[in-house]
Amino acid sequence: MVLNIAHRGGAGLAPENTVSCFNEGVKYADMIEFDVQPSSDHHLMVFHDRQGIERTTNGHGRISELPFKYLRSLDTGSWFHSRFRGEQIPTLSEVLLIILPSIQLNIELKYYDVNSDWFEQSIVALIHKHSLDKRTIITARHVENIQRIQKLDNSLNCALLQKERKNDIYFDLLLDLQLRTAQIRDTALDSSFIQRCHDQGIQVFYFYADQPPDMHHAISLGVDGILTNFPDRLKNLLKEKE
Repeated sequence: MVLNIAHRGGAGLAPENTVSCFNEGVKYADMIEFDVQPSSDHHLMVFHDRQGIERTTNGHGRISELPFKYLRSLDTGSWFHSRFRGEQIPTLSEVLLIILPSIQLNIELKYYDVNSDWFEQSIVALIHKHSLDKRTIITARHVENIQRIQKLDNSLNCALLQKERKNDIYFDLLLDLQLRTAQIRDTALDSSFIQRCHDQGIQVFYFYADQPPDMHHAISLGVDGILTNFPDRLKNLLKEKE
């Protein structure tokens, strides 16, 4: 079975990483992927861009340098379509309550504090509070994020993003960190690399496929999950293949 993973909640269906988007994504997906980073006053905000909020809001600056009150005053829906005007940047707590009942989660950490693990501690505490340990994958690009999560709770399923890492270097990191999930890019989308992962008990998610031919190709190579901005398309395709 290939997991249908709604990227940023299903970013092709509604404004990414918003309540409206998650409400759409849960209609089609097996797993919801979204991004978390902190406000300047340590609220956990569900938002993607680290370098600035201008692309998807009417505000300016970086999430980590802006207070919660300001962030909550922003419109993060109108850029996508006028019917989403007034959509707010949600907090992690709100999102967990919205999509808590029945779906798997893929939480990507978009922040790393060199001096403290307060961010990772806050994430793990919320996962425990909502008893989501068995249904959550924590994903990060930084090895240090993963190591901190593992130190806090080694039973949590973590995934390291491949990003620009070469296949062999990435594979060695997966083994060194004893990870159960890989999230690969195009460079590793080949049957031999995927089989190497499977031989070590590592499931492989592919980032990302939005068009049916790309979805078919990834499935044919043996991936275990596909991140997509259009989980409705992937659901229809998987249904046709049954």
